[in-house]
Amino acid sequence: MNKSNQNPYSACDSRQSNRQQPGSQGGFVPASPAWPRHAANPYAARGAGNHAAGAHGVYEDNGSFPPPVQNASDYSRANYGAHMGAGRGGNRGGNAVRGSGGGRSGGNGKRRMWTVVLAIAVLVLIASLATLGVIGYGYWHGTKVYDEIAQQSGLAKEENALADMTVDWDTLRAQNEDIVGWVYMPNTSVDYPIVQGDDDEEYLKKDFNGDTGGLVHKGTIFLSSSNASDFSDENNFIYGHNMNDETMFAHILAMTDQAAFDDARTFYILTPTQNYRCRTYALDVVANTETNILQPTFADNSAMLSYMTARINNSAVNAPTDVDLASVAKLFTLITCGDDYATTRAILFGGCVEQAVPANAE
Repeated sequence: MNKSNQNPYSACDSRQSNRQQPGSQGGFVPASPAWPRHAANPYAARGAGNHAAGAHGVYEDNGSFPPPVQNASDYSRANYGAHMGAGRGGNRGGNAVRGSGGGRSGGNGKRRMWTVVLAIAVLVLIASLATLGVIGYGYWHGTKVYDEIAQQSGLAKEENALADMTVDWDTLRAQNEDIVGWVYMPNTSVDYPIVQGDDDEEYLKKDFNGDTGGLVHKGTIFLSSSNASDFSDENNFIYGHNMNDETMFAHILAMTDQAAFDDARTFYILTPTQNYRCRTYALDVVANTETNILQPTFADNSAMLSYMTARINNSAVNAPTDVDLASVAKLFTLITCGDDYATTRAILFGGCVEQAVPANAE
């Protein structure tokens, strides 16, 4: 398999307001004017020959101009307002009746505005809920995929006999020929197949079944393309995402807590030809620019011991003393994203303390 020399660190990942009502017009109902019997109606144009009986009693035809018949509607509240408005040059809304035009139109405009605002808010809410639903489904589906793979793997977790910890490699290889191993850490959610792609970008989004769709990408746990696919290097780098649902390699970051670190000191790397039991000896959170940590091989045992000692000195947790560093001949380094998911990496350092050929070795 041709491997590129890319940087392995690239693997991480209303309320409506009250509406204004048109105001009451006129403010009062004027009293009927007390016309003199023979007085002229000030509201009517004068003319000869207007001698009908008026609304205020009988009058004599003596040549004067008597008041014409007055209708009650002439003095209604609406008409009174209309006369007063006309006398002042029209109402403010530009209509004959002050409250019947401009004010009502203003209210309708506000009503339409709030309707639009409400409609937009509803659409945003629906879109947000739909997005959350898609994201939630993505997490659920990703977990389901790996739960099914774990069942199909036939992994025998006989922790007291390393050689008896077997995996059905043929079944897994039929699903993905890039599989190279399995990582299992008791007391955590870490229990996944390990693949190796052509570079360290291939499996960032692609899951074990080759699916890259959806908004959530759990990807696949993978061995760095800079390492030998049979784990023959002295230091092997295995990457996984830090997922919000505590799956994949999320537990590695959680192990910056001393108690969590102490509860998961052992993890296993299983391969078709060799099984490895590892003990953690340090954990650190570093900037993604600290590439000096990525050393797959060492000049000699002394250089390897210096590397391990430096990791212990920089550890974010209290380093254990039960690992005989001088006797460790192979390292497995598990890497995930830090809290900011961009510029830091949480790195768990493990040393192989036991290895055995699996009972179903190929």
